[in-house]
Parts: sequence; structure tokens; C-alpha cells
Amino acid sequence: MLSSNRVIELKIMQAKGLAFYRWLLKTMAFMVLFNLGLVSSGQANEQIAGQTGLTIHQPPWNAVVKTLLAEQGVFNQKLRQAVLENLRLPILTIEQLADNKKLLELLMPRLQLLDRDLSNYVRVSESVSRFEQLKRLMPGLYNIEERKLIEALLTRQGVAVPRMRNSRLVGFLDKRISLLANGLVFNMKALVREQRDYEPDLLQAMAQQGVSFSARPPDFVLDYSLIANPSAEAGEWGFDSHIALLGKYEIPLVEVNEKIREVAASQEQAQIKTVQFLAEKVVEQLKEFLINPSLKQP
Repeated sequence: MLSSNRVIELKIMQAKGLAFYRWLLKTMAFMVLFNLGLVSSGQANEQIAGQTGLTIHQPPWNAVVKTLLAEQGVFNQKLRQAVLENLRLPILTIEQLADNKKLLELLMPRLQLLDRDLSNYVRVSESVSRFEQLKRLMPGLYNIEERKLIEALLTRQGVAVPRMRNSRLVGFLDKRISLLANGLVFNMKALVREQRDYEPDLLQAMAQQGVSFSARPPDFVLDYSLIANPSAEAGEWGFDSHIALLGKYEIPLVEVNEKIREVAASQEQAQIKTVQFLAEKVVEQLKEFLINPSLKQP
């Protein structure tokens, strides 16, 4: 027969076990509700304040991004779309979206941080090259695009967007980045200026990607080569190709080296398709160079 002390110990252990079991059930229930977006706004604020993790393809941001005005310029559009794709946005519940006061309370700290950090980009000197200016301003583009999304969401929900200290500055920097992105130009490397028959097609293809040839002081020097590589297949043309955008001291910023095969009626048509591919590829790499993951959001 158990002693009275032992009975008391067993009852205490049972009570603790029951309490733990109840706590575990509550925790699991809360997590299920939270994932469904059905927790009360008070509980949700405790859980999601300061968290980010949604992309522009998830609600409510997928609807908001469609309301943003289209930017001018091919390369400018490429940069901004890449920035939007890399953003990680605040998680919002249905209840928060339905409560304008709580929505503003949740998003206002982020807006204030984005607004304050804009001051970091005022000091980017115009004495350096356009490309160097753009490179230094790229973290600010993350800032600007996220701010646009948050303000667009508030407007969409009928919330008055507060005017903040750097409201004028954001417009100035936004315009400056667009001008820089749309103004990037290149010259040809002297050693490759041989009036190759496909060179006009290459210049046109680069312009279509948003980076143009110009005789004025360039941001890059373009180096390229296209060497025919005979193919055994009828109607197929092969090339050993190289294209690079060179920066200061002719150091490659981005470059592409590929063996390319194109199906075409003639070698001239295959060359045109090849240089179009090369132009798209090297400008894509230029975009990735600027949208470096190490350029973190504030």
C-alpha cells in the first residue's frame, strides 16, 4: 500500500502531466489557426510583429503590385522587377487588413525605417560614372520599391498614407535611379572594331535590352567575338561566342562564353540570332551584378 507522501507525489506528477498536455494542445491549436490566418488580431500582432517572409506573388501583395505604375525604359524595368522579386514583405492576417488602425500601427514602423534610411543615399556623388552611381544607389531601390508597395497597400485599404520626413527625397532618388538605368551606354573595344557584318545586329540587340552604343564617355567597353564552328547537321550553324562588358582598366564586369548552335536558313541569319542571344545574356548578367544578394534591405 502506497504511503500518503507517495500518493501526494503521484497526484502532483499527474497534475503536471495534465497541465503540459493542455499546454501542448493549445499550442498546436494556435499554430493551426495562425497558419490559416484566423487568429485574433491581438494574438497575431504578438506573433508576426517585425516578421517578413511573403513575396510579391502572395496575397495581399500580389494584388497590390499590379497597381504600381509601369516604369519607363527596358533596363530600368528589368532592375525594378528583379528588386520586387527579391523583396520579403510583412505577413498580414485577414483581421489586420480589415482594421485600418491596426494595419497602420503594424506597417508604420517599417515605413519609418525605410524613410530614415533613404538619407544614406543622398551622398552618392555625381562625379563618378553613371554605372558607379547606379551601383551605389541599388540598395536604395530595394527601399523605394518596398515603400511603394506598403503605401499602395494602405491606399488600397482606404488608409491615409502619412507624410514622412523624406517623402520628397524618395521621389528624387526614384527619378535619379531611372535616369541612370536608362542612360547606360558602351563603346566598342578598339581591337574588335573590324566592321564585322553582324556588328550592327549586335548593337541593335544591345539597344533592345536597354544598353546602347554611344560615342560619348561610356559606362562600359564591349568586347566580343563570334567564331564559326561547323556543324554536321543541315540547316544548323555553330559558333564559339564571347561577349563582355568591361569596366575600369578593361576589367570584365560581366561576360558570357558559350558554344551556341542555331537553326537557320543561312549563316547570316544564325549570326543574327546568336548575337541577339548574347546581348540578352550579357545584359541579364549585368542586372544580376547590380541585384547582388549582398545588397541587403534596410
